[in-house]
Amino acid sequence: MSGSFWRPSDEQRRMILLMEALGLIHDLGKMSDRFLKSQEPHDSSKPKVEYEHNLLSDPCAIDTYTHYTDIANDPSAEFIKGILNTATQIPCAFSERADLTTLLKKIELTWNNEQYNFAELMPLLLNTGLAVNQTETWRNVIGKSMQPGLLVGYLHGIAHIEKEGEPDQHKQSYSSVFRATPFGVEEQVGTTSIQELTNALKNLPLDNIEQITTDQRSDWLMQMKALMSKGLADNRRPHNEISLWDWGYTVATFTKAAVVYVFKNDWLSDIKNLPFCTLRINLDILDRYTHSDKISDLLGIQQVLNDAFKGVQTLLEETYAFGNQFYRDETGAYYLLPNIFDDTEKTALREEIQALFPPDLRPQVHFSDPIKAGDLDTDKSRSRELVAQPRKKALEQKPVNADNNLYLFETEWKDGRPKNSEICTVCGMRPVGYPRQGSQPKIEKPLLKWATEQKAKDRKICRICLNRRDRRSEQWVKDIAQQSPQNTVWTDEVADDNGRLALFVGKLGLEGWLDGRLLSTIHVAGDTTKNPSPARLYRIAETARAFWEKVTSEVMPNAVGLSPFRLELHPQTNNLDELGDYHAYDLDIDGIVLSVVWDKPRQRFLTTDNLSYFAAQLPPNARDTWISTLAGRTFQILEPSSFLQSSRKKAEVTIREVKEIDSYQPAIPLLAEPSLCLMLVPANKALELATQVKKEYEQQMGRVRDRLPLNIGLVFCNRRTPIRTVLEAGRAMLNLSGQVDTNNSKGWEDWRLMKKDNSGSPCKLEFDNGITWHISVVAGDGSKKDDWYPRMYQGDRWEQKQPKHVCDLAVRNTQMPRDRGAKIWVRPSHFDFEFLDSTARRFEIYYDENGRRPRRTRPFYLQDLDRFDTLWTILQNLETSQRHQVIYAIEATREMWYGLDEKELEDEEKTPEKPKVFRRFVADTVANATWTRDTTEWWQSRKEWRRKLVEVGNASIDERVSEELDIAKQLIDAGVRGELADLAELHMEILKERKSDKETNNGNV
Repeated sequence: MSGSFWRPSDEQRRMILLMEALGLIHDLGKMSDRFLKSQEPHDSSKPKVEYEHNLLSDPCAIDTYTHYTDIANDPSAEFIKGILNTATQIPCAFSERADLTTLLKKIELTWNNEQYNFAELMPLLLNTGLAVNQTETWRNVIGKSMQPGLLVGYLHGIAHIEKEGEPDQHKQSYSSVFRATPFGVEEQVGTTSIQELTNALKNLPLDNIEQITTDQRSDWLMQMKALMSKGLADNRRPHNEISLWDWGYTVATFTKAAVVYVFKNDWLSDIKNLPFCTLRINLDILDRYTHSDKISDLLGIQQVLNDAFKGVQTLLEETYAFGNQFYRDETGAYYLLPNIFDDTEKTALREEIQALFPPDLRPQVHFSDPIKAGDLDTDKSRSRELVAQPRKKALEQKPVNADNNLYLFETEWKDGRPKNSEICTVCGMRPVGYPRQGSQPKIEKPLLKWATEQKAKDRKICRICLNRRDRRSEQWVKDIAQQSPQNTVWTDEVADDNGRLALFVGKLGLEGWLDGRLLSTIHVAGDTTKNPSPARLYRIAETARAFWEKVTSEVMPNAVGLSPFRLELHPQTNNLDELGDYHAYDLDIDGIVLSVVWDKPRQRFLTTDNLSYFAAQLPPNARDTWISTLAGRTFQILEPSSFLQSSRKKAEVTIREVKEIDSYQPAIPLLAEPSLCLMLVPANKALELATQVKKEYEQQMGRVRDRLPLNIGLVFCNRRTPIRTVLEAGRAMLNLSGQVDTNNSKGWEDWRLMKKDNSGSPCKLEFDNGITWHISVVAGDGSKKDDWYPRMYQGDRWEQKQPKHVCDLAVRNTQMPRDRGAKIWVRPSHFDFEFLDSTARRFEIYYDENGRRPRRTRPFYLQDLDRFDTLWTILQNLETSQRHQVIYAIEATREMWYGLDEKELEDEEKTPEKPKVFRRFVADTVANATWTRDTTEWWQSRKEWRRKLVEVGNASIDERVSEELDIAKQLIDAGVRGELADLAELHMEILKERKSDKETNNGNV
């Protein structure tokens, strides 16, 4: 296999990686405060700040340029003459850091028997036209072809962001410069009290560029990314969304692949014919996760896949240096490579990549059709062929392809098979206990010593899955011993005080963004809109990834909080030899099971339960003192129950000492990719998490929320629900947006704008479905109008839609029939939840092509979270029994009047009387409930509250009412729709928030 495809020599590999570094730093001249000053809007009262960012090295200090041959009318000579003159006349980038030219001179490489250093190549890297102009005669002028610099210069144009609009439009003043995200949120660059960019340039590890050719490459790139992300590829709005890292990494990626092509096939006579392709390594990660019975199995698979994909990245980016990873998500990894392999070589490379994965987790490996550099340069829309189209194919393909990743598991069921084996209950592919002890040295070598055949048989799994499972437990114990930041790998610790947890499923609707189509909704000036480019698409994907990473690292910890402590139980050391290292057991304490892990090296048990939930199961008189009474008592150690096997006694242990150890975060992050986020959290924190994620989404993506939806699903379950059941339910919730097609109206809804207030920022939009949006219409400085991002499609029909600024949207005449007039076309965000009271309940999570479930109210709009919070606050002014009675009366009457078909209720035009009577019934039922006295704004007196309810009862769902009656209308509308029943299910049945304010505070009516 090792000789079946071309790979660079050691020297070529070094040069490929150095050329990658050259592409990365090619535009570092913009990492300067002087650059920002030079880009200020023209002010005739001030002298213009001059700055040449193209010259990162001083040509006057480079022999190549100072000893050139001046040939009359030769464009190469004219270019050199120009840069020498510029370097002596105006401030240049090389003067921003004193050691720049010297450092760049030290980085040397050999190209086609020609010697170069970075310093002499730098002046060429931003001149796209030089590489394609065949009249240049570089060898006649300086004696070298300068091909490395010309190549990067040409690829600078390929990866280029399109600077639509006039060059002088929307420039920012130095005292107020902002960088933006692709979705319009701006952050100020430090210029007044600190020169942020110049300081970042000085701190860049450019003295260690050679590290990119070593095993320190990843660390060096991370240091560069942290600082280069501060810089701007363009100062002008709205082009200030691309950072110098996005820009540099994109050029570096194209450069790397191009150099590989040149080394294999020589320099092209027409560089526009450079062919690129995408190598995609695809695996349905969520599907693999659903094969897990326990969370430890899932985390084991997660670790194996992370290691395998990291191995692939090292192989392709460093060992062979073929190309860079340009995108990754839950479907796999995508690499930009040169199109240099024939079918035989592609097969050989595919097999080498697949060999890094275990057979049961083998991905598919495919090469896309080639695309030429010139095509990418002339038609930026073809950038979608790099990621969007390959990803679409990955989503459509079956998980196993006979010609690609099929593995028959024949060997596993022959010599290495234990006698009379059943199939492993985790992977479902290998025999239980496989491999037999001593039968497969190569397979057994990476297995830890405690992953024995007998232990695997006892757990009805293979040794490979056992190794994955217990390795996570061992790492968890080591983290505690080292006092690392404490997380958990146990669902019992994630469960809340009622023994319940929730799977949070978040999905960003990036369709239309990853392929660049929706960039046409972002205006630059007049009718000019943004165009896609590789750098922009990379920036969009990484911004979405950063959003979920922030949710995981900041939003979720704030919403979930910390559990106060774990217990460390030190036993007397008799009769414990049979206990497995890092294995989970149950401790029988007065008939109640406490889950623990045996840390054999430290001779202690560590609890893995929510201790509050455990205490709640004890007799009332023991709940406050049970910890202090453990020492000195003897308990049974039980082997936990497993597939077709009940728990059984393993040993007895006497507890010698009990200690409380550090607090921990009761949550398990599972996935955080650009479009998708999954995590396990306590059930009683899930709703707060959803609300906080919604707020973060509105802050980061609120200007484009009409075309970038966020869908959130919550799957609640009891703590011992099989994890595969929970994940299958979570996967089903990924479809809650319905089918989407960016080429037509599928996935879009037509809303009616009823009221608009654009007197300030944010602009307030009120729609006929009760949703109100507040959309910021000013840029980051708070004064300049944002003319670029906050736009929405409006039109009578989808085919007639036009993106309009939110301040210019037309408000509907309230007298106009609903099916006529201009509509706002929106891709709405949704929210849904389900409680898995049985494993079969997951099959009830089903969405049609429009994203609707058989249940009449589901899913909800994401914005309904705020409305539901208000409604629940109101309902808490009823005693628990009153809530049940009100909701039961409404739902029983609904079923009696309408049965399963509620079309009559939804269509007041066809059956005008019946819905109005039902609405009046709901209003009377709610008004006659026994409300407690409260001091919220909507309450003045019980009589006044009932008057509002009765008055609103005469209005239709779509009819607008005064602000005084708005909350009363929300309550009645929710009752008519059936949403009060959903609220009761969520808060009272799932979260068990049974007590009303009166019952909690002993208030009086």
